[in-house]
Formats: sequence, C-alpha cells, structure tokens
Amino acid sequence: MRRRDYLKTLAALPLAGFAETTGVETPSLPKPEEGIADGWTICVLPDTQNYAKYGKNQAHFQRMTEWVVQHREAWKIQLVLHEGDFVEQNNIAEGGGRGWGDQNSTSQWASAKQAMSVFSGVLPAVLATGNHDYGIRNAETRESQFPAMFPLDWNPLVSDGKGGGILVECAANAFGVKTLENAAYEFPAPDGRKYLLLALEWGPRRAVVEWALELCQRPRFAHHFGILLTHDFMLPGDNRDGQDGNRKRSGNPHTYATSTDTHDGEDLWQQFVRKAPQIQLVLNGHEMGSHVGRRSDLNDAGKVVHQSLFNAQGFGGGSDEKGNGGDGWMRFLTVLPNHDIEVRSFSLLRHEAGKDPWWRDPQWNFRLRF
Repeated sequence: MRRRDYLKTLAALPLAGFAETTGVETPSLPKPEEGIADGWTICVLPDTQNYAKYGKNQAHFQRMTEWVVQHREAWKIQLVLHEGDFVEQNNIAEGGGRGWGDQNSTSQWASAKQAMSVFSGVLPAVLATGNHDYGIRNAETRESQFPAMFPLDWNPLVSDGKGGGILVECAANAFGVKTLENAAYEFPAPDGRKYLLLALEWGPRRAVVEWALELCQRPRFAHHFGILLTHDFMLPGDNRDGQDGNRKRSGNPHTYATSTDTHDGEDLWQQFVRKAPQIQLVLNGHEMGSHVGRRSDLNDAGKVVHQSLFNAQGFGGGSDEKGNGGDGWMRFLTVLPNHDIEVRSFSLLRHEAGKDPWWRDPQWNFRLRF
C-alpha cells in the first residue's frame, strides 16, 4: 500500500493504543497557588450559562476570571479560551423560570461581559459562541447579542483597532457582518512557536467552514500549530457528534432551527479539520452526560489531531436553582518545553470550600503528546 493511501486509511480511524499517544502518565497536581515550574499555560473556560442565569451565581464566574488573572504568573498563563454558551437565553425580557434561571438576558450578558472584562489589557482571550448565545432561548435564529457585548476591540490584546493584538481576520456572520463569532488569531507563544487559533460560531455555516479551510491553506500559516475552538465537536466518550450518522440526537446542530446550513463535529472533521494540516487540537464544550470525551486521529497530512470535550455546567447542582452553576471548573493546558500538553481540571469553588480542587480521573487529568 502506498504511504499516501496508508495515511488516508489511518486518518479514518481512531488511533490504536490511545494511551501510547496521550501518555499513560498523568500530570502532577500542585497546590493551586503554586502553579508550574516549566512551560506555559492556556486556560480553558467551559459553558458558563448556569452562572449567568441565576443572580446568586453570577459572582462565581467573576471570581473564576479574577482568580485566573491573580495566578497568571504562577501558572504562566498566556492565553484564555472560552468554549461558548456565555448565557442561558440570548434574548428574554424576564427570568426564564422552571430551571431556566431568574435573570433576563440583559442581566445575563452584562454579567458575562463583566467577568470576561478582567482579561482586557491583561490576557488575550479567544471566544467561541454556543447555541444558547443565539435566538431567544436556544438558537431559534442566528441573531445574537454576542457581537455587541464583545466587539472587535473589547480587549486591546485581541484587537486594539489600530493593527495591534492577535486577531488576524474575521469571517462574516449570518448577517454579513465581520465579528468575533468567526475569527482567526495568530499567537506568538513563549516557546517561540506560532499558534493559529480559529474560533467558529455555533453550528458553523458552509461559508465559514470554507473560509477557515482557505485561511489554513495560506503559506503564511503553513508551519503554525493550529487549535480549533468551537462549541460542538466531541461527544462524551470517543465519538465526534454525528460520527455514527445520527443527526437527530438532541444537541446535534442539525436538530436546531438553524439546521439548513450547519456543521456538527463529524461534518467539521470531514470538511475542514482533517484537511487542515495545522489543526492538531480541537476543543469544545456543549455536551453533558460525563461532560468529557476525547479521541485522537491522524489528519490527511499524517499528523495527530487530539479532540477534547470539556464541560462542567451539570456540576455543583447544574440547572437547579440551588446549584452553584458548575463548581467553578476550568482547565489548565500547560505546554511543556517538548510541546506535549499537560491537561489539568481545577474547581475554584471546591478549592474555596476546602475540598480537593482537582479532578483526578484520567479523563480529566492527562497528557497529550505531539
């Protein structure tokens, strides 16, 4: 079999011996205030909708972002990523009730913006949009308050409106406006490598996927390390959303009102990720159940692509009015000098309560090898 055909065959299958690719060892778990000795860190924030929708929980998200800023030197945090679903309802005039929270959309968006604003001028932050960030309650349309809350210049380290910042360019949203809903970023890492980050809207449209692929084919980005941030991609367990052919599963983008032009995780893999040699890490939220899932595949260039789901909205009481919104879980992705990535999952609210703040299961605490 020719090498080209062999690689195509491998790319269609999950990598055998997953532990050999990710590493059977798990990272050490230091005291949260002590941080790391080597490498640098990307902080990942999962769905924050359950903080936004209850007035009593909004302060939790604020404390999470403030903690990240306060400990950025200990963890050598250089970049923040948000996986989408900033709010529970994009456009309701009154609190949702019935487990949908007690805050209207104005309050929800204001709290999310306030929490994220602590990064402005301090840390660059890359943002994805989720299904709850659109429509009225849940992506009935592609209308969103996100562009007004997070305009191109919301953080000067992202874009200062004068050519500064990590933002490269944006693709138009569903209404023809170029916003951070679909954006590409070039990040010069402390280790000397250049990163290409792509944040794509909820259920990306065909034009967006074509834009992302064209951008990755530009010579300028040929040798970058690529990360895709999008709300829906991996499911709990080992499959991408839609990989089994089921586009009728609750939560799949094809089941929403915007389904006439959309991509789920498997669509994105086939139409974009496997064809873009730079993309070697895909991050998403959205899914509940175990709230985590990961797999590794070879792309068409024969490079490993790690794909990882991380969400926490069901923890700490989930949507229940007595809950805390998600236990304050966040992830630290520490890039080591050899370019491996150590993944640690940390709960601020558990830490503040004097409980073990680390999730020690290997699905939550593991190493990715490249």
